[in-house]
Amino acid sequence: MLYYHRSIEATYKELQTGPNGLSSRDVKERLETYGHNSIQIKSEPLWRKLAEPFVNVFMLVLFIAAAISLFHHAIFDAVIILIIMATSAIIYYVQRFSTERILRSLQKHTTQRVEVIRGGETRYIEDSELVPGDIIQLNEGDKIPADIRLTAANTLRVDEAVLTGESAPVTKSTDTLEDNKEVYEQANMLFQGSFIVAGQATGIVVFTGNTTEFGRIAALSRKTSTDSTSPVQKKIDTLLTYIVMAVGGLAIGAFALAIWRGIEFTEAIRFVLALSVSAVPESLPVAISVILVLGMRRMAAKKALVRTMKAIETIGVITTIATDKTGTLTENKLSVQEHWQPRKARHELPAIAHRTINHHGEHTRDPLDIAMIEFTRAEKFVELKGEPIKKLPFDQAFSMSGNIWHHEGTYDLVVKGAPEQIMDRSHMTAADRTEAETALQGLTSRGYRVIALATGSVAKPVETFTDLSAKPLFTFVGFMGVADTLRPTARRAIQTAQRAGVTVRMITGDHFETAFHIGKQLGLIESRDQVFDSRQIGDMTEGQLRQRVESSFVFSRVTPENKFRILQVLKIKEVTAMTGDGVNDVPALSSAHVGVAMGSGSQIAKDAGDIILLNNDFESIIRAMKEGRIIFSNIRRMLFYLLSTNTGEVITALFSIGIGFPMPLSPVQILWVNLVTDTAMVIPLGLEKGEKHIMKMKPVSPTAPLLGRYMIFRVVLVALTMAALAVAMYIYFSLKYGAPYGHTIAFTALVVMQWANAFNARSTFQSFFTRLKVINKPFYVGLSVSVILQVLAVFGPLQGMLGITPIAIGDLFTTSLIAFSIPILVVEIHKFYGRRFVKLIVE
Repeated sequence: MLYYHRSIEATYKELQTGPNGLSSRDVKERLETYGHNSIQIKSEPLWRKLAEPFVNVFMLVLFIAAAISLFHHAIFDAVIILIIMATSAIIYYVQRFSTERILRSLQKHTTQRVEVIRGGETRYIEDSELVPGDIIQLNEGDKIPADIRLTAANTLRVDEAVLTGESAPVTKSTDTLEDNKEVYEQANMLFQGSFIVAGQATGIVVFTGNTTEFGRIAALSRKTSTDSTSPVQKKIDTLLTYIVMAVGGLAIGAFALAIWRGIEFTEAIRFVLALSVSAVPESLPVAISVILVLGMRRMAAKKALVRTMKAIETIGVITTIATDKTGTLTENKLSVQEHWQPRKARHELPAIAHRTINHHGEHTRDPLDIAMIEFTRAEKFVELKGEPIKKLPFDQAFSMSGNIWHHEGTYDLVVKGAPEQIMDRSHMTAADRTEAETALQGLTSRGYRVIALATGSVAKPVETFTDLSAKPLFTFVGFMGVADTLRPTARRAIQTAQRAGVTVRMITGDHFETAFHIGKQLGLIESRDQVFDSRQIGDMTEGQLRQRVESSFVFSRVTPENKFRILQVLKIKEVTAMTGDGVNDVPALSSAHVGVAMGSGSQIAKDAGDIILLNNDFESIIRAMKEGRIIFSNIRRMLFYLLSTNTGEVITALFSIGIGFPMPLSPVQILWVNLVTDTAMVIPLGLEKGEKHIMKMKPVSPTAPLLGRYMIFRVVLVALTMAALAVAMYIYFSLKYGAPYGHTIAFTALVVMQWANAFNARSTFQSFFTRLKVINKPFYVGLSVSVILQVLAVFGPLQGMLGITPIAIGDLFTTSLIAFSIPILVVEIHKFYGRRFVKLIVE
């Protein structure tokens, strides 16, 4: 129902109410029909929260591996795999509980008592008790508790920034409106969540709870199940699908090869099972969970609360940031940016500005009065004598407000308001008028909201502006250019993002000129054709809209619905992060791959966000993006390490059987290398510091695979090197000292090559020797643990369980030196060519 189209009488009739309000019986019936005046958003069910860590390809693979192990009575293998699954889930649950506990402490629900007329009597009730048809009275400073059709408005001005994104208050009236209007154009309506900054209002409650504009937007904050998987997780799932397919084919081939070579059936099954488990990087889920949790904790220390694990990995691969202006790039606080006076000015502008302020203004909610208070405090001027005796509220017909000052029997009326109205009522020559209009055009062209100031003498105090003479009365004083204050760090943060290859787009409810000016100040745009007036969206086809969105970096006059559509278009080709703080941002925050809410914003915006910036600083997004890129790089490091070493083990086994030799590693040795040695090294690799060029590289393309051709080639290179060395050593020492001796040499050589490969994995492009200067304490702790475990395996009590034969120290030293050096040498050559490639990209 569009109540702004309806007259006051038609609204009374529609809602079966009147100036005397509802009866007690009506209220009771309507509470039963409409419910309480509160926003109800369906929360995520418990079963989904419990199931979430298990709903991915990785967990499915591990579950199948555990089931096969149990079927073949490999209890030890199955227990280890189930422990890995449980550990990953527990980490997820603990982190989620911790984050939700912090969020609960941020939620501040305060009830509000409101003045209503019921049964002809004025009463005060809780805002949750309001029902459609109630007659409500509101005053300056009140928060609007429901959607209201105005029936009376006395110099009423309302701050609707939470809904529209506009910092400047809007003037309201009771006039019936024609044609369809956007929220910011509905001058006879008040919307839940807004604030009255001046005047008084009476109106009819037309919508409550979820049916309000606030509630309607809130309903869009529920994310669909298709949005629950992050782009990085999709890449991992795709890679795992390929791995599972390859392992399936490998298992069939390996089993056939083993039987052909005469291996006993049961032993062949055990071999294939061990080989299959070896090929799958089982430790990766736990490793990713741990590094994401630690990344979330690092971000929390930097005042960025990450609500979901997927957000911290996704923000590392974002390609565009769509940011709200108000409260994100700006401080959501008006300030006087510039001021101008005529050459022949008779008064100091700051002194007159001081006189126009509401001098009960220390507690005012009017953003303009607050801006002028700060302006006059910062300026040096001679304060005029006298005292304020009368306030003239803002009068829409005159487009001005003022104060009357008294001093020694004289009365001065000082006013502020619309430039044209004040100039029309001021004594100005043609030359004065031309000079002022030129200055006015200059200020408006820079996107400022311009306020004119004037002063004049009156014979006696007046009650309203209509009591003034129609003749010019005032002496024109000058102009003030007012605008939302930019955050000091915003431009620098935008430049950092742009250097990192991430585009930044500003989405605002402001007028075209204001949006253009601010976009230019921030370095987002250079010309007007890069600004898109979103009111044109309704006249465009999907193809036209997509083309326009792709070429625009500032969007003006944006409604919540249009913001949502813009995000949907961007998501077709981009990985998007959306920032915002108001109710108007909720649909877009929910739609984006990563929603970033301001800590000082509305509760519903924080509920819709994946990351909450507790310090409200846009620069924190860039820090989060850097952290995400480091994590994404580390996930790639871990994958490279696990895939190259696991593939090396598989090739070693298959090649040995293929050339007629027994398996160089027994199934239990394969599991030891894969589940014990790998696990000790993979998590520390996920804690590496970022490489120096990480914020100079372009973001990863949304369609690019997790591991590109460059890294896939390195995986193959390392795997073949490991297999060649292990098989060569196995054959040599088996022929010289017997198969058990060769088994032990191959086993220790593979472990040492994994240590060498861990050093290789520490950096994609930096040399092994350069990276040694970057201290990663967890890496050396993990290496120490792995070395100790291997010493226990070779020389300690685990010899019997793993089938280890005592070997000469000289052979162990020589083979270990070769096993450590050659993989590093091979990768150093590959990195050398890779660095030339990176230099071209960065430069």
